Amino acid sequence: MSVERQPLTLVHTSDLHLGSDLYPEDAMRGFRATLAFARQRGDVLLIAGDLLDSERVSSSMVDGVLEDLAGLGMPVVLLPGNHDVALVNGRTPGRLPTNVHLILREVGASVDLSEQGLTVWGRPVLDHAPQFRPLEGLPARPASSWYVVMAHGMVNPQGLRLFPSSPITAEELSAADCDYIALGHVHVFRDVTQGKVPAFYSGAPGGMPGRGTVALVALEPQRGATVVPVHLDQVL
Repeated sequence: MSVERQPLTLVHTSDLHLGSDLYPEDAMRGFRATLAFARQRGDVLLIAGDLLDSERVSSSMVDGVLEDLAGLGMPVVLLPGNHDVALVNGRTPGRLPTNVHLILREVGASVDLSEQGLTVWGRPVLDHAPQFRPLEGLPARPASSWYVVMAHGMVNPQGLRLFPSSPITAEELSAADCDYIALGHVHVFRDVTQGKVPAFYSGAPGGMPGRGTVALVALEPQRGATVVPVHLDQVL
């Protein structure tokens, strides 16, 4: 691991489902708690899909959410999941906040956060279907920066295809040459590591009162990525 890398702390979240018809207030509480925790502990916020719940989310809510993210004062990398129709269909303002990096390129794109010494790659879910592979086209590791991969989909056990849409295989996780894989789509914290690269679902911060989680990821030159679940109701 390159000596040029400096310690960095990531707050990894997903599946916030803001604007949910089922639990609108709890979803918003989870979002606010995530922002508060990120301010306390994080250098970068990663949102691995399903920030919003559906295409019915109002433009005013989208504007308000982006304003809240802008107020964090830290880089935010936002990867659309299968529920983020409002993000991928042009409902975002013409100009995003300067600290919010929305990945929309169909084949995937990298976000270079040079000040933090971090490169983040992800492929947005534009079509939640069997032919969409969230980790397809993963570029090679950058020369010196930390390298984090984001993906929104279901990890299938080795050799099986239990979850057909937006599938991620154990073999793909094992082959990924990066420092951390930040996953979304599963609403509970889960370690799905295959091989040497830590791969985790952060869980959802809202929707299950008293059980909301984010993942706190410490990147350290000598140890790599250390990942712990944070139960938001216990720390705020």
